[in-house]
Amino acid sequence: MTALLCAAFSGAMFYFSQGLDDVWWLAWFAPIPVLWLAYGEAPNWHLRLAALAAFACGQIYMVQSYWGMLPPLGLALMMFGMGALFAAAIRFARRCWQRLPSPLALLAFPAAWTSIEYGVSLISPHGSWGALGYSQVSFPPATQIASLLGLYAITFILCLFANALALVARGKWSTALPGLAASALVLAFGWFHLAQPQGERVSVATLSDWDGRLTSVKKLDYAASRAMAEDYAAAARQEAEEGASFIVLPETALAADPAWRDEALAPLADVAREKNLTIVAGVVLVKSWRNTAFSFLPDGTQKSYDKRHLLPPGENKFTPGPGPGLLGDGRSVAICKDLDFPRTLRSDAQSGIRLMAVPANDFVKDGWIHARMAVMRGVENGFAVVRSAFNGVQTVSDAQGRVLARASTVQPGMVKLSANVPLGPGPTLYTRVGDVFAWACMALALILAAMLFRKRRVQA
Repeated sequence: MTALLCAAFSGAMFYFSQGLDDVWWLAWFAPIPVLWLAYGEAPNWHLRLAALAAFACGQIYMVQSYWGMLPPLGLALMMFGMGALFAAAIRFARRCWQRLPSPLALLAFPAAWTSIEYGVSLISPHGSWGALGYSQVSFPPATQIASLLGLYAITFILCLFANALALVARGKWSTALPGLAASALVLAFGWFHLAQPQGERVSVATLSDWDGRLTSVKKLDYAASRAMAEDYAAAARQEAEEGASFIVLPETALAADPAWRDEALAPLADVAREKNLTIVAGVVLVKSWRNTAFSFLPDGTQKSYDKRHLLPPGENKFTPGPGPGLLGDGRSVAICKDLDFPRTLRSDAQSGIRLMAVPANDFVKDGWIHARMAVMRGVENGFAVVRSAFNGVQTVSDAQGRVLARASTVQPGMVKLSANVPLGPGPTLYTRVGDVFAWACMALALILAAMLFRKRRVQA
């Protein structure tokens, strides 16, 4: 019964903090019940089942978000596969507590789970999707550490805090205090970082018309695509007259055949030149298939960028893009799922990006879950993000991850969003040093595992 209650409490907290409800503060406490169980006398099989059930149940929001859109087997692997890995990390924490000095036991669970999340991100077709650190985007003081050490430093500090409190619950105050102090230091840095002066502001806007897209792509022809481009051009002109200078349309907002692409998209090029605008528009190209963002610049030039990270199996027909979507003057473009891959955006950001346009297309219920991943890339690398998404949430966020404007695009008609966003400072420490912290966690976990193995051999 104790194990069942621990699983239920942990599972509920993982569910509400990582999923659709966005109760960010519960992520700080979610692992505590199963960690408390690990540091007690519960049988190992009770602990394994409780930890697996807790994490798997916490991922039920994936079924709510993606049922019927992603293969059931894939969903099951994501839920129960990660649940099994979480159980392994909890079991590892117990072994370290039982056999190693107390200070090392404090670090064992954070190092193990951070290593697992990072290792999965290196091989998963979904990149860093589902990382615990994303739960904190609604609480910017906790995310500022990402500008120094990346996303996985947030995962580590969440796990360190939970592990410390679990040890406190077992009466081990002296062991737990360094973990609580480190957590407080991270938050103090976050508030300090948020108080720093910001750069010059730029007026930006997003436009999204899902109903118009459905009408324009029913039959791919020049007239329908031209009409949709004219609608967006009219809305862009209105935004420009209200002060906007940088406008983003969603992924696949328009469709075109290369034979008549330029003529169909000409209204956007015309208004960009006329109103001194930069307009970034998501376009599906056929013959051959490409998921592209066309950028129409104020001087009349155009640049194209092809999405690099494609969502299988639905986007298997597209050809991945060869490189970053740099526009010059600290501006750049990436499309939707590209933002799920920290290493890709960190590489781009080394060019000095200060403002990122993100055409995107979500799955309705996962709008904020996916949008906050783009927000995190801005925190990691020092750029503001303008994300225009179909079937989800469009956002404008600054380089510290504060969401300045937000609107649901699950509504009829043209959805408009505007904001004055400060340009980011550009490359951060994380941009320069990369995933050093995540690799250090892996090294620490391996050292602890080697110490356990050695101790077991000595005892044998």
